Amino acid sequence: MKTSILSLFFLASLMNALSLHAQYRVTVEELMEQVKQVYPVSFVYDASIKLDIPYAGKHLDMNSLESALSTLFEHTGIQWEVNGEYVILKKLSSSTLSGYVYQEDGETVINATVWDMTSHTGTLTNEHGFYSLTLNEGTHKIRFSHISSGEQLEEITLRGNKTKNIWLKSDYQIKEVVVTADLNSPLYTTQTGKVSLTAKDFVNGNNFMSSPDVVKRLQNLSGVASGTELISGLYVHGGNNDENLFLLDGTPLYQVNHAGGLFSAFNTDIIKNIDFYKSGFPARYGGRLSSVVDVRTNDGNMKEYRGSFALGLLEGRIQFEGPIVKNRTSFNVALRRTWMDLLTAPTLAIINSSRRNKQNLRYAFHDLNAKVTHIFSEKSRADISLYSGNDFFKFRHKEYLFDPEPTNVDKFSLQWGNFTASVNWKYIFSHKMFANITGVYTHNQSKFDYLSEEQLGYIEGLKGAIVKEQRNRSTIHDFGYRMEFDYRPNAWNHIRFGSNYMHHLFVPQNYYSKYDDASPNALTNQITSRYRSNEFTLYAEDDLSIGKRVKLNGGIHYTLFGISGTKYHSIEPRAAINLRLCDKVSLKVSYTEMSQFMHQLSATYLNLPTDYWVPSTARITPMKSRQWAAGVYGKLPYGIRWSLEGFYKTMDNLIEYDGSSGMLNPAADRWENEVRTGKGKAYGMETDVSYSNGRTSVDASYTLSWSKRYFPDFYPAWYPDKFDNRHKFSVSISYKFNDRIDAYASWNYRSGNRITLPSQQVDAPVLPGVERTNEGMLVYEMPNNVSLPAYHRLDVGINFRKTTKRGFERIWNVSLYNAYCRMNPLYATVQQNPDGTFVGKAHGVFPVIPSFSYTLKF
Repeated sequence: MKTSILSLFFLASLMNALSLHAQYRVTVEELMEQVKQVYPVSFVYDASIKLDIPYAGKHLDMNSLESALSTLFEHTGIQWEVNGEYVILKKLSSSTLSGYVYQEDGETVINATVWDMTSHTGTLTNEHGFYSLTLNEGTHKIRFSHISSGEQLEEITLRGNKTKNIWLKSDYQIKEVVVTADLNSPLYTTQTGKVSLTAKDFVNGNNFMSSPDVVKRLQNLSGVASGTELISGLYVHGGNNDENLFLLDGTPLYQVNHAGGLFSAFNTDIIKNIDFYKSGFPARYGGRLSSVVDVRTNDGNMKEYRGSFALGLLEGRIQFEGPIVKNRTSFNVALRRTWMDLLTAPTLAIINSSRRNKQNLRYAFHDLNAKVTHIFSEKSRADISLYSGNDFFKFRHKEYLFDPEPTNVDKFSLQWGNFTASVNWKYIFSHKMFANITGVYTHNQSKFDYLSEEQLGYIEGLKGAIVKEQRNRSTIHDFGYRMEFDYRPNAWNHIRFGSNYMHHLFVPQNYYSKYDDASPNALTNQITSRYRSNEFTLYAEDDLSIGKRVKLNGGIHYTLFGISGTKYHSIEPRAAINLRLCDKVSLKVSYTEMSQFMHQLSATYLNLPTDYWVPSTARITPMKSRQWAAGVYGKLPYGIRWSLEGFYKTMDNLIEYDGSSGMLNPAADRWENEVRTGKGKAYGMETDVSYSNGRTSVDASYTLSWSKRYFPDFYPAWYPDKFDNRHKFSVSISYKFNDRIDAYASWNYRSGNRITLPSQQVDAPVLPGVERTNEGMLVYEMPNNVSLPAYHRLDVGINFRKTTKRGFERIWNVSLYNAYCRMNPLYATVQQNPDGTFVGKAHGVFPVIPSFSYTLKF
């Protein structure tokens, strides 16, 4: 609380300093005096007109009175008129232009730029495609544009508040769109560490198994560590994998990976926009320490039926959308499923035909997205969104000593996934006020079942069977609401405020085991752990423009978390400032505090269904992070954009789990006794450079960072984190030969992950009466004291496109993952040399992996 108060004091001081800075700049009233010294005129105006405002325009042109007055009162909302020796000033009335920006198929556009070329002011559409811009009355030239949807110019005359909906042409698949001004670029936005992705960013790119992947795309960004080879981990600015907030249309997801992390749970066929934050978090987000991944999906085509169908090496996808009632109601459905189980079934059938011991193995996953959107009126619209993602793994082993019945049977199955549902109502209360109210339900589950039966009938004199059975269910049920309000009183303020509530029901353990050896008494064990908690949030933030060169985003995020009679209050200040040094260079600084009230317990770095979530309790306090970030962002000639950012981050109340994997551990209901608490810190710098000319695109990034941990019960000093990768460099290139062929390549390099290697082995002490053994004790200098070999990999691919006579688009993709077959370390083992020293040996598993896919868009 003390730190939060100091942070609030810092924010107040910062805003006060900015106000003083504005006060000591030259004002409009002072420049009026300069005009009077050059020209014999007097100013006549009503006393209600405020003239002691900072002047943010160009240097006054004193060649003529008219030119001086035009420059002086431009963008001030003051109209002037020369009448003899008098200059009459009048206050211009202002009006608000608002509405939605759509693609031509009726899909709303997120982060579209709305720019008034007359007054040189603008805004962005919010995450629902709504915009509001207050301007002086009169005629304005407005440019509506988006990086993926082209631009459109409109001449609009304001004589009062006006609603204007805009339809942009969705032409990114036909040609590269070059937008002249993008207010969502890092040069103009206030927050540090923000990256926006659209559907265009997944059209061309390096995709494992030719399947576009959201998390693997984010892993290529600077400041993000990927963890282990091919695993969809996300370690942002030194954070852990469970410290990332994933939102799907505003609904949180707990399980975001399939197949242990080989694939992420997001179907890119329906993604509209992704806003990724690694620092400078706005006040409307909370609940995680390290990053926010805000994924928004398409509503569905309001005008005609469209879809796509894709076949890959391991999975297939189908997506279909269209109007239920034209221009009023639409639907969008997408399904992705792997057919690995269909491939293993015939293979195992052939193998089992010649073996006495039979084995059967099945694995598959699916993602299903469904959305229905209805427009009640220009002011009111609603949608219902569903998501289901599920993995299952089943293994069965039968051993036959005597036909026809098996003597031993072992069955093992795992099932894990998410189900989410949300109902959204969007309403425009006025031209300046927009609201979105959402009802949310989230369900996460992991199931484990094991059964072993050994028949005793084949042993003379014994009957029955030895039965070993284990079952466990780990579930989370969340339900609540989100209330978001978007208020834009004028062109200089964008205010957001709202409230969130979530009721959590955690059941990390519902464990049952049985051992029956055919004796009269069978041994059974049952453990159930259950936690109920409530999480209530209030937030408010303002994106404020001070003159033409300064933008400030300040806000407060408050959370009340209650569980079992314990209440935690968290006040989290957020602040970010953008100072435009010139038209092509910006300087930004941000400070954020974040809290996390839930923890993922995992005994490995892999993303397994045996991991489970638990809430903060009276003994385990919420985790906390504080992060400073600063950067310089600019544009160079020939379409080159660059940035240089630095960050410093501290983390408190981190936990490390000492137990084995939770689902298989009957003592996991006592998890509070099996965790250590400690601290973390991370710091570094990252630079990004990008270039695009419509045919060639190049993106390169470099990260230099440190990530450390301090757990006093484990080691009495700071030590490197497991994924403390000192250097990270990546470069990707895509080239469009023509409308039918485009190719891409990506090269990634990073310093190796770290392992703990013993420094020596010493003999165990000799105790009286105890026989000496040859075993000694291993001595460790420091955790994670050895770095594995560096990781580097080249991926290449090519797309062949063809438009059919019916206007359908066919795409053949051929790609190579790890093109030069670098055997990067997946895990490491420790070996002892004859001289007693120890050495680590890294083991690579994944060689070059070719893949292909076929996609039909209709």
